[in-house]
Amino acid sequence: MLITRDHFVPHVSTVPANAGQLVGIHVREKVRRGARGGRVVLFVHGISVPSVPAFDLEHKTYSWMAYLARAGFRVYAMDLAGYGGSAKPMMDDPSNVDPGQQAIITPRPLRGACAPHYPCQLNTIRDDWNEIDTVVEWLRASNRVRRVNLIGWSAGGPRVGGYVARHPRKVERVVLFAPAPTIAGLSIPETIEAGFPMNLQTRKDLENKRWDPDVRCTGQLEPGIRDVIWKAIMQWDRVGAGWGPEGGVMRVRTATRFGWTPALAARVVAPTLVVVGEYDRIDERRKVFEQIGSKDRVFLTVSCASHFMLWEKQHAAIHYASMAWLTHGRLKKVRRGELRVDPEGEIGPGAGN
Repeated sequence: MLITRDHFVPHVSTVPANAGQLVGIHVREKVRRGARGGRVVLFVHGISVPSVPAFDLEHKTYSWMAYLARAGFRVYAMDLAGYGGSAKPMMDDPSNVDPGQQAIITPRPLRGACAPHYPCQLNTIRDDWNEIDTVVEWLRASNRVRRVNLIGWSAGGPRVGGYVARHPRKVERVVLFAPAPTIAGLSIPETIEAGFPMNLQTRKDLENKRWDPDVRCTGQLEPGIRDVIWKAIMQWDRVGAGWGPEGGVMRVRTATRFGWTPALAARVVAPTLVVVGEYDRIDERRKVFEQIGSKDRVFLTVSCASHFMLWEKQHAAIHYASMAWLTHGRLKKVRRGELRVDPEGEIGPGAGN
């Protein structure tokens, strides 16, 4: 039996909109009842979907957190500022939506187009790293461990990768699922830029624009799974659920450009697994893998899977691969055609089921 707890870890915000204020970073915990000790894993989400719908989707076998908890890990997932259960400064004011998207929420709740009351982007990646460090320090102290394992999805790649580069002694192993590409020549931003603190993503944006183009094989999606996902997303954004068209919108905070560069990736020396679905810009993800400085690294391609593999039939593959990597530091072979591993390694049974 698994135990689920929600924590709010104290943090002094460095986000300019509420800098200096004591806030609570939402952290979901999942652990097997009666578990003692065990490795600690922290999930960091991507650009739009908060941590619980992403990593703890309570539907059949989709919860990645539950899978690792059953394998004996102490599992956590955090919401950065602007997401899920964490603070969302300036984001409850609909005037602060991207002016180009305000028509989506007119007349619900906006009456017409207007200039943002807070004409700035919300944060920089430095603020993300500060929040991750607060949570990592809390995990190290509460679990009495020296190092934690980190898993990042999509934009969680730069967040996790940059953190690992800056704090190598606090990290054991890393899994990057479809990491966002590095950009040469960027500097790590010191301050936010002019703009607006949030934009919007409708259900149609998520499914039709971002997901549908990469649904290419028979049975890739379970019927009805998208209803489950959107419901879970809206449960973690009650304000957005009441904006715009029926079904609501997902509010997505804006951030000054990541500063995720090849030079920063080269400083990632922790053992790193990069996992990518075969329909998810493999060459771009492989380039990130090649730039990572660790000598202990594996690039894994999963067949019949997209950027949203964690919600597709192949979610079992990424669950198994992460468990094997974090436990043994290697992968074991499964039936032909389900997983392809580079460089060569062992893979264990059942990963592709």
